[in-house]
Amino acid sequence: MHKSRMMAGLLAAAALLVPGAANAQSALGPYLFAGLGLDHMPDRNLVINGASRSSQWKPGYGLLAGVGYKWFFGLRTEAEYSGRVSWVKTFNQVAPWAGTAWDNSVMVNGLYDFELNSPVTPFIGGGIGLNQIQWGNNFRASTQAPPPTIYDGESIRPGWQGIAGVSWAVTPQIALAVDGRIKGSFGHFNFTGSVPGKSINQFNYETRSVFISVRYFFGGQT
Repeated sequence: MHKSRMMAGLLAAAALLVPGAANAQSALGPYLFAGLGLDHMPDRNLVINGASRSSQWKPGYGLLAGVGYKWFFGLRTEAEYSGRVSWVKTFNQVAPWAGTAWDNSVMVNGLYDFELNSPVTPFIGGGIGLNQIQWGNNFRASTQAPPPTIYDGESIRPGWQGIAGVSWAVTPQIALAVDGRIKGSFGHFNFTGSVPGKSINQFNYETRSVFISVRYFFGGQT
């Protein structure tokens, strides 16, 4: 979240330096948005072949896009698609693993803008939807003697996310935003191994992200 606080300060400073920025307010009505971000999954618990383990992950990246509507009184609603990519590193911080995890999600978000009569607007919100988690690229213990057990697979579970950030209205039609997100799933994910009787179960998915995005408003009352 340190990156979010730093970006919020930069946006606020830019609003003071750019002529006329103080008068910019995002319009009410529909808008499109798209963004890129950094993603990191903290240690996640799982059960492999009946034994409890923890998994460690390398930093990854994400993207998001969608459509929203800004209502009166600072309320916004959105329909969002997001995708994230990360790479497994170790189990129990010692056993090397290899493989890629993809998160493809659709969310319906509700957000609230703290309107301060300024181009800089803090906001909070959350969403619910569906997470599709895929493991691939021969998801396996990299030191296992051949032929290794492969845990490639995919599963879908209901998902949730919490959002907090700040936006800067560059013009009434264009706004830049930076936000931090915590995202996870209701329920666990399970992956069947390529060797009969072996599986990874109760994978508890949760991740943290920082996104920078742009919104384009189609006009309407400000």
